[in-house]
Amino acid sequence: MKLQSSGKVPEISRLAQVLAQTSLYQSSTVAWNYYKLSAVSCDTPVVIIPLTGRKRFNVGSKYWECKPGQFLMSHAALQANSENFPDSDAPYRALVIQIPWEVVNIARNLVSGTYLTPLEQHQDVVSVGDLSCINQSILSYIADENASDAAVRNYRLLGILLELFRTGHGQFLRSLDPSYSSRIRMTVSASPARDWSSAYFEDLFHLSGATLRRRLVSEGTSLRELIQDARLHSALMHLQTSTKPIKVVAAEHGYFSVPAFCLSFSKRFGVDPAEVANFKLSD
Repeated sequence: MKLQSSGKVPEISRLAQVLAQTSLYQSSTVAWNYYKLSAVSCDTPVVIIPLTGRKRFNVGSKYWECKPGQFLMSHAALQANSENFPDSDAPYRALVIQIPWEVVNIARNLVSGTYLTPLEQHQDVVSVGDLSCINQSILSYIADENASDAAVRNYRLLGILLELFRTGHGQFLRSLDPSYSSRIRMTVSASPARDWSSAYFEDLFHLSGATLRRRLVSEGTSLRELIQDARLHSALMHLQTSTKPIKVVAAEHGYFSVPAFCLSFSKRFGVDPAEVANFKLSD
C-alpha cells in the first residue's frame, strides 16, 4: 500500500498512513494511464484529494489543477471535463469525498443568516486549496469511515465543510438545490441495474407523469436518458475504484452486451472503458 511520492508532502504522508488502514484506500480512484473524461456530472459537492499524480478540472473556459498537498472542490452540481495524470513512478490515486445535500443544508443554516447570490451566476464553482487547511477534519472523517451510524459520518462531513468555509472555500453555501435531473441520477446510481419506472419517480416527487416529463424537458433531458447516464456514471466509478472486469461492471449496470456498454461509455465520456479500468491494482 505504499504511496511512492507521498513523502514529499507531510500532510499526504500522514493521510496515506491513516487511509491505508481503512477500506477507503481500496475504494480510492486510481488511473494507471493518463485519460480525459468529457462532461462528467457531479450531482453533489465533491472534495478530491490527490495522493499521487495530478487532477485537472475544466468547466467552460476555466481550468483548475491540483496535486498532492492540495485539494480540489466542486461546490455545486455541475458538468466538468476531468483529467487524471499519473506520476512517472506511481498511478494517479485520489480520495474522493461526496458531500450529501442534507449536510450542505445543515452547514448553510449554521453559518449563513443573509441572502446568498446563487452560485450558478458566478464562475467560482470550483476551488483549489492547501490540504493543510482541512487536513484535521479529513483525518477525523477517515477515522470514522467505518461507522455504521450515518449521523456520525455526516457529522464528520459537516466538520469538513465548516473548515472549508473558515478558510475561504465556502462557495458551496451558494449552491442551488439539486435539479430533478440530479436527484434522479443520484437515486438510480444507488441501484443502477434496477428496472426503473416513471411511476417510481412520480411517487417520489409527488408529480404526475406529464408534469415530470415537462420538468425534465425544461432541463433538456428525459427519464430514459437520465437512467442511462446514471448507470454509465456509476460504471465509471466502479471501473476507477475496483479491479472488476469490464463485462462484470457492464452486467452490474444493466448491460448484457459488452460491446453495447463500451459503445455507450465511449460516446458518453469520450474514452474507452478499457482505458479507465483499474486492472493493475494489486495492493
